Amino acid sequence: MILLKSNAEHIFWLGRYLTRTQYLCSLFPFQDTESALAYAHAFCLPAFDADSLNELILNEEQPTSFSSQFQYARYNVQDLRGVLSAKSYAELNHLLRNACENPSYICDVVAECEEVLESESDDIFLFFSLGQCLEQFDQQLRMQQNLSNTLPKIEHIVAALVQLGWNNLEEAWLELKHSPNNQNFYHFSDHIQNMFEVNI
Repeated sequence: MILLKSNAEHIFWLGRYLTRTQYLCSLFPFQDTESALAYAHAFCLPAFDADSLNELILNEEQPTSFSSQFQYARYNVQDLRGVLSAKSYAELNHLLRNACENPSYICDVVAECEEVLESESDDIFLFFSLGQCLEQFDQQLRMQQNLSNTLPKIEHIVAALVQLGWNNLEEAWLELKHSPNNQNFYHFSDHIQNMFEVNI
């Protein structure tokens, strides 16, 4: 199956939204002001202590809330109806709906969605993994965490993308690999976004 650029982009963003939600779930609920402010500052959220950040995350009208993130993920799944197998499409919708309705289930849903997507074609899982890794890298940069585990994963994915004809990524990737900072990350991200706008 030839994966269209628009479908690859939906899969990529599905990986990013689910990984973003999983990371937030691992920290929620915030218990102290110091950790809450560190997260709020890193992600530019209008919170001033743990309670205000927890309220923000649970407020369905906020774009950073659990509810909003899962809604974004569901939109991406719906756009993949003709790409995913009928079984995978139904399972993903069921998982995301359950996560929206049962907050205690949120932390488990990403791993289960990953298992579903692993059963699809290699290209589908490749772009899902790309979204996951870039979101993890973004989080680690923002929170000043160790990048050593994520860099090899991205390098492996870039090598696979080059095999698909994404040769323009190599230079931007080498810059990021040698100097993993915000500027080079955004430059690399822009290259990926630009590649979605040309034929895969």
